[in-house]
Amino acid sequence: MNLYITIIALGLLIFSSHAFNELFNKTKIPNVLLLLLIGILVGPVSGFISKDFFGELGNVFTTITLIVILFESGSSLKFKELKTAIGSATLLTIINFIITLGLTTGVAILLLKLDILSALFIGSIVGGTSSAVVIPMVRQLKMGEKSTSVLILESALSDVLCLVVGLALLDGIAIGEVSTTKVFSKMWKAFLFALLMGVASGILWSLLIRLIRSVKNSMFTTLAFVFIVYGIVELLGLNGGIAVLSFGIILGNVEVLNNGKAIRKVLKYDVSGFNSNEKDFFSEIVFIMQTYFFVYVGISLQFGSLGVYAVGLLLVVLIILLRIPSVSLFVGKSVPKPEKAIMSVMSPKGLVPAVLASLPLQRGLSNGEIILDLGYSIVLFSIVICSVLVIVLSIKPDLFSRKKTEITETVEIKPNASEQTKLN
Repeated sequence: MNLYITIIALGLLIFSSHAFNELFNKTKIPNVLLLLLIGILVGPVSGFISKDFFGELGNVFTTITLIVILFESGSSLKFKELKTAIGSATLLTIINFIITLGLTTGVAILLLKLDILSALFIGSIVGGTSSAVVIPMVRQLKMGEKSTSVLILESALSDVLCLVVGLALLDGIAIGEVSTTKVFSKMWKAFLFALLMGVASGILWSLLIRLIRSVKNSMFTTLAFVFIVYGIVELLGLNGGIAVLSFGIILGNVEVLNNGKAIRKVLKYDVSGFNSNEKDFFSEIVFIMQTYFFVYVGISLQFGSLGVYAVGLLLVVLIILLRIPSVSLFVGKSVPKPEKAIMSVMSPKGLVPAVLASLPLQRGLSNGEIILDLGYSIVLFSIVICSVLVIVLSIKPDLFSRKKTEITETVEIKPNASEQTKLN
C-alpha cells in the first residue's frame, strides 16, 4: 500500500473515532464495533490490507495497547470500590470461565469432532473477557463505579486464567497429556507474584515521580517505566497484565498511602500520583491506541469454514445466555438492574484468544486450522453481538422488565369491585 495513503488513513481514523464517539451519544453504537467493521472491510473483505503487512510489529502494537489500557484503567480504580468489587469479580471470573470451558469443550467435541485436549484448549482461551474491548466500552457507557470495577477486574483476572490454562493445554496437546497440579501451581504463582511486583513497582515510582518531573520532557517516563515492569514480569514467566493493572491502582490511590497510619509507619516519605496534565495525556494515548487496535483486530480476522463459523456463533449465543444468571447471582443488589443487564452481555473476546488460537497451526499440531477458525469466529461474533446488545440495552434499559412493569401498572390502576361500590 502507498506510504502516503497509509499516513492519510491513520489521520482519518482519529477523526473518525472522534465522530464515532459523538455518534455514540446519539445512537449508542459503540465505536469498538464501527472500528472493527472498518478493519474487516479494508482487511479480509476487500483484501486491501492483510495482517502480513504489519509483520512482527502487529504483535508488538497489540501488546503495547493492552499495557496502556490496563495501566490507565487501573489508575482510575479506587480502593473503596475495589473492596466491594473484588469478591464479585473473582466469583464471576471463575464461574464464567468454568461454564465457558465446559460448554465450548462439549460443543467442539460433538459438532466439530475435536479430541478432548484440543476442545479443552479452545474452551480455555475463550473462557474470559477481553480487557482491550471491555474497558473502552465501559468507559463509553459511563457505568457506575462498582459495575466498572467488577468488569475491569474480571477481564484482567480472566486473562490470567486463559493464558495459563491455555498455554498448559497447548503443551499438553504436543505431548498428549496435561498435569493439573502444574496448571494450578503456575496459575497462583503467575497471579500472586505479578500482583506483588506491580504493587512494589507502583510504590517505588510514586516515591520517584516528583524527582522525575523535574527532568525536561518527562511526561512519557511513567509509561516507559510501565513497559519495563511489564517486560520484566513476563520474562519471569508471570502475568504482566496483572502487574500493570496493580501498578496503575497504586498510583491512582496515593492519597490512601499518604493518609493511612499503618502505611505511614512503613513509608517515611510522601508519595505522589498523577497530576491533571498527566491524566489527560494518558487518556489521549489510550484513545489513539485503542482506535488503531480495533481496526487492526478487524484486519487480522480470517474467514474460514462456514460450518466452523456457525459453531462459533452458536457458542457465543450460549455463552451470553449462561452468563446472565451468574451475573444476577454474584454481582449483588447494589448494582442497578439496567447495569446488571449490560454486565450480563459484556462478554467480548479479543487479544488473548486471537493470539493463542493461531499457535496450534503455527506449531503444526492436529486440528490447528479448525481451532484457528473457531477462535477467530468467537472473537468476531462476541464483539458484534455484545455491541448490538449494548445498543439495545442503552436505548431501552428496562427492556427485560417492561412486561412486568406494565402488568403492575394495570393492577394498580384498576380498582376491585368493593372499591368501585364505595366510589359510586
